Order: sequence, then structure tokens, then C-alpha cells
Amino acid sequence: MKQALFIVLTVFTISGDLSSTDLSDVNRVREYNGQTVWDLPSIPEQDIDIGLWALIIARECVSSVDIDKYLHTLDTMAAQIRYMVGPRDGDMVRFMMAKMYQFDTGTWNGGRVFSYDLDDPMGEKPGARLLTTYLDTRKGNCVSIPTLFLALMERVDSTVPFHGVAAPLHLFCRLHDRQDGSVWNVETTHGGNPARDQWYVEKLRITQLAIESGVYMADLTKKQFLAELVGVLVSKHRQEADYHTALKYAEVMLQLNPRSVTGMVQKGALLGWIGHMLQERIRAENRRPTADEDRDLRLYMVESENYISRARSLGWEPESPESRDQYLKAIREARMNNRHIKE
Repeated sequence: MKQALFIVLTVFTISGDLSSTDLSDVNRVREYNGQTVWDLPSIPEQDIDIGLWALIIARECVSSVDIDKYLHTLDTMAAQIRYMVGPRDGDMVRFMMAKMYQFDTGTWNGGRVFSYDLDDPMGEKPGARLLTTYLDTRKGNCVSIPTLFLALMERVDSTVPFHGVAAPLHLFCRLHDRQDGSVWNVETTHGGNPARDQWYVEKLRITQLAIESGVYMADLTKKQFLAELVGVLVSKHRQEADYHTALKYAEVMLQLNPRSVTGMVQKGALLGWIGHMLQERIRAENRRPTADEDRDLRLYMVESENYISRARSLGWEPESPESRDQYLKAIREARMNNRHIKE
């Protein structure tokens, strides 16, 4: 019965004009007061609002982002979901209404569902992984879609155990139903439907070492999830050839989650590249490195190798064309399965 409730949405009659929903009970955990990503490591875990910090990350990527406007959008969405929940109680009901609000067409979302962006499945276009882009376009990826789901569930009822989870090239969510003790993986890229652990392990080629070390398939704290979002800023500054700023953001990732293999690999790659650029500059000047430069070159090389080796020791494996194709194939299959369930 519980699985049927999860897979097949029960149709609830929603009456009233949701656009006029009372927002007096909005559960805004924190306001925006000019915080930046550099402040994030010092914020206590219990004070973290994923929605707010995802917007702060977006603002550092795109300076024109109006955080207060998007906070209002999140708060309005959450208030509408609580209206849909009504007098019913339980973690599953709250989850199901958040799922319905996002992925099923209705008056609650103005007939505009949120969906996976098939034109950019890896979120490689500029800004594609930002929460703001997903809110604007309603087309997202395996970073932006779970981010919104987490932000909404946090606002609907922050006591519900609903976590982000990392896998190779992928983020998803997990619900711990306190009423019956069941645990559900929530695959947000195909409508928030369930997926077995084994599906991720097989399709994404997750090693047993990576599972045992906890770098993949483990519940993430809010800070650990946000560490993965900061990776967007690392990538942005790398693309702009601002490698030292990118390195600082990679260090923030590791402050938020010292076991983030993404952060380790990013930092290792950046150290290696900075060392390479220094070596090329010395070569272009047709001279020998100074004693300080020689020390720095050795340090860059050693530290780069250390971070990459550390990630490998925890079960990370470098992306290959085969692993990328396997990931995209798995997502396509999941979407096809979801379509068959709805039909």
C-alpha cells in the first residue's frame, strides 16, 4: 500500500484560489542580510536554509540575482504546498504534495510543471545548475532539481528527514518516513519517483569502496549538500581562467565537507594547473626557476597528486566517455519507466 501511494499519486481535490494563499505562516529560516559563500563555513548546521544559500551561490555566479524576490517565490510555493497538505498529517503526505506541486500539472503550479532539461541533461550551459535558472525556466538537471525539492521540503516542514545524496555525476534526495520507518530514494530527474540503491550502484558504476567510505549513497547534511553546489562557482572561475579564485571556492567545498571527492578533485586539478602555468611562464621567459619558484612548483605537484590520490582512495574514479554515456542512458531509462508508470 505504501509503495502504491508513492508511485501512483492519489488525486486530491484542491479548492480555492492558491494564488491568494495566506503567507503569514511562511517558514523562512533565515533572511538575506548580505551573506556571501565565504560566510557559509561558519554558519551552524541547524541555522542553514538550503534555499537561501542556493540563492546566495547563484548571486555570486550572476550578480544581478534578486535574492529577496526568489525567497518570496520559494516561500509562496511552500505555502501553497502546505495548503494542499491541509489537515492531513505524516511525512509521506507532505512529500507527496511537494512532489505533486512540482511534477504534476494543476492549478497549484499554474499548469507549468518543473521538468528535466533534455536539451542540456548534464547542466553544462552557463548558469544551468543554478536554482534561479530552474525557477525561471522550470527546466533543470541533477543539481538544480534536487536543490528545489530540498528547499521546498525544508519550508513545508523542516522536521521531515529529507536529505540530499551524492552519486557519481549526480545528486538526488532521500526521504526517511518517520511514521513507518521506510526509506525512499527520490530520483528528482524523473518526477520524484523512487529508485533502488542497486539501480544507482549498477547504472552509475559506484564502487563498494565509495559506498563504505561514505562519499556516495550516504545522507548529506545541509552543509555537505551545499558544498556540491559551490562546485558551480569553481567551474565558473575555472572557465574564466581565474584559477586562484576557483581554488578558494574549492577550499570552501572542503571546509563544508572534508570528504567531498568533487572538492578534492577540483582542488587537485587546480593546483596542478596553477603549477603548470607557473612552469610555462618560466619557460617562456627562458630562465631557470628561482628557489621560491622551484619550491612552489614542487608543492603544487605534490599537493595536486595528494588530493587526487585521496579521492581515489575513497572510491572516486575519473569520468570517462563510457561513464558519461552510461549516466545519460540511465537517466533516459528512468524517464521512460516513469512515463510507463503514468500511462
